[in-house]
Amino acid sequence: MLPPEIPDFSQESVTKVKAELAETGLPTAPAVFLEGPLTVFNAIRPRILSEVVDRTRQELTAAPIEMLLTSALYAERQRLKRTRANVFTQKRKKDDKKLWSGIQSGLLQSAAIVDRKPMLDQVLAHYADEIGGRFDPAVYRFATHALPVGFDWLLNAASLNKFNPWKMTERVESRLNILGEVDLLRKLSNKGTILLVPTHQSNIDSIMIGYIIYLMGLPPFAYGAGLNLFSNPALSFFMRRLGAYTVDRQKSSQIYKHTLKNYSTRILREGIHSIFFPGGGRSRSGAIESKLKLGLLGTALEAQVNNLQEGRNKPNVYIVPMTTSFHFVLEASSLIEDYLLESGKDRFLVMQDESSEFNKIVSFFWKLFKAQSGVTVRVGKPLDIFGNFVDEQGESVGPNGTRIDPKLWLTTRGQLGFEPRRDMEYTRELGSRLVERFHRENTVLTSHLVAFSFFETLRKHYPDLDLYRFLRISLAQRSLPYEAFLAEAKHQHEKVMSASDRGQMYVSEDLLTTDTELWVEDGIRNLGLMHGASVLKVKDGVIFTEDMSLLYYYRNRLAGYGLSHLSDSRPGMPGQHDEKGFLE
Repeated sequence: MLPPEIPDFSQESVTKVKAELAETGLPTAPAVFLEGPLTVFNAIRPRILSEVVDRTRQELTAAPIEMLLTSALYAERQRLKRTRANVFTQKRKKDDKKLWSGIQSGLLQSAAIVDRKPMLDQVLAHYADEIGGRFDPAVYRFATHALPVGFDWLLNAASLNKFNPWKMTERVESRLNILGEVDLLRKLSNKGTILLVPTHQSNIDSIMIGYIIYLMGLPPFAYGAGLNLFSNPALSFFMRRLGAYTVDRQKSSQIYKHTLKNYSTRILREGIHSIFFPGGGRSRSGAIESKLKLGLLGTALEAQVNNLQEGRNKPNVYIVPMTTSFHFVLEASSLIEDYLLESGKDRFLVMQDESSEFNKIVSFFWKLFKAQSGVTVRVGKPLDIFGNFVDEQGESVGPNGTRIDPKLWLTTRGQLGFEPRRDMEYTRELGSRLVERFHRENTVLTSHLVAFSFFETLRKHYPDLDLYRFLRISLAQRSLPYEAFLAEAKHQHEKVMSASDRGQMYVSEDLLTTDTELWVEDGIRNLGLMHGASVLKVKDGVIFTEDMSLLYYYRNRLAGYGLSHLSDSRPGMPGQHDEKGFLE
């Protein structure tokens, strides 16, 4: 059953409901948003884009323009052949075709007749305008007031199983568990520029994290979003006015990659706090990110070097990891199928992405609220551009506890500036550090642990099967006596609590119990809320799964900790596969 239709958000209605909610004594969101550099972005946007074009052109002078354009033309023609336009993206595809048809016509003529430099500038301007975000304070005010009211209505309707806008007893903030270094993040936002780097599970993350930033009392952040998300006109309207800049992973030319990198660098230099998903996209396996996109991550170092060279007042860029933990993920089915297709080739078929359908997004939140479930977000310890921790004064702290001057680490032979090999190594070290922090800042939920426990218990019965044969075992083979499973679940719970005590992860409050059946039931209940097939089900004293792929997806949240029964009880290398193809 879908939730009732959400009413229109008039300012009068928003104000009235806000007043009613305030009377309940529940937590309230900030009354106003803090202004920051992004607030006036529209006024400086032309200058930003112009500088991005100039910088990119300078970087590309080493390669012949003819070769750059020819390579980009080939890549774009191949991309356009693969791209299926819908009614909302037809104009974008048509404009792209027109641009590249013109480039092709120019390249077919002699360079003496058609100058290649204006052609390159045309492509650069096209990419910069496509990538470049915008910001509208009025839309931001509306979104941060009206959207929560809509969620509050939905939450109360789901909790009461009926829609009654006049009895608002709960607020959506009560379902957001915001933990970790929130105060330190606030302090550092006034001492430099924040690059927030969250784990990425769902397309819902962008909406949720944007609202969490508002709740934490921070000014609005710019953020990169996949160009595919701008296909929905309603979503595109808000994203294009809330600081989102586009990232199109389908574009592979050097011209595009340099333009994107320089845009990210330029807004950081402007002091605009930003969000960047370093995994490059949603985790398709369900595991915490282990392989990061270092290109955009390296823009933090580049921005700080530029700031120091220009003598800016607040030159530092602070990297802040953030982990998000959901009991269930809207797109889990399509993500794991996509992952298995990529790793298993023709053994699996890709399904449609659920996050592209509005009714499924609403259904997701309805089920989340109805089940009294929540989302856990943990702000990790801030890092500098090298991967060192940062203290409250915004200063870098080295491994031995001494304070570090980043300027010295960026100076070679007495010169402050860029050193490609050195800077690449710094960025690699930062990437490795982030992977470590993602795992340490992860909050394990009951759903994660029950899925991991059941999956690993089954593996003990079929140790010779590789991943793909294992995922195809029959229903009878994937059923266990419930009491026997509880004993194995208790053992896994003890291992997780021990790992938590060693600082390898955090656990949710629901796991702080010695009653195994209590947390197991909670985990099974939460796993059963979203998907058509039961991830785990108990019937007549037997526990079983109706979907091995989904079970594997949720099990993978605990990959990389050395918890598998085949492990030697030491943390493994996150993202690696064992000899049978399972994520370690």
